[in-house]
Amino acid sequence: MPGKMQVLNAIVISLQYSLVILLYYFLYRVVKIAVQDLSKLVSDEPQAQLFSQQQQPHGSVNSDQPKLVVVDDRQSPLTQAVFIIADSLSIGRGQDNDLVINDTYVSHEHACISKSKHNYLLADLNSTNGTLLNGQRIEEETALTDGDVIQIGAVTLKFER
Repeated sequence: MPGKMQVLNAIVISLQYSLVILLYYFLYRVVKIAVQDLSKLVSDEPQAQLFSQQQQPHGSVNSDQPKLVVVDDRQSPLTQAVFIIADSLSIGRGQDNDLVINDTYVSHEHACISKSKHNYLLADLNSTNGTLLNGQRIEEETALTDGDVIQIGAVTLKFER
């Protein structure tokens, strides 16, 4: 009998140490993710201030052209801070879109902005999670006005004319 008790005791102790190790590993991952998020938040602020001070960075952004300005992309970082809208702009997770959002809540072909006479229209392309315009889900093509806020997945964009 004493042999079985020693084996069981050794198993219980090893399980206790394993639980403690897993707990420390979990805490390590939580702290690591929090530090990454905080460092990204701190590093984004100076870039936003620098961008707001420069009206035309590198001479590429024309203030006469309509554009989408990134307001929030912390969970799904985008390649640019401003996207110019010529005649149309496709938005989605697929790499063939003009504005690619790498987010699982964004459909492959999620939404599109197109020019119609003197207006720009936002259309949801039957996406699974929808497109929000000023906090309201759109069901049909909707005309955009200066200052409209568009939310697609975790990304928030502002339409400027």
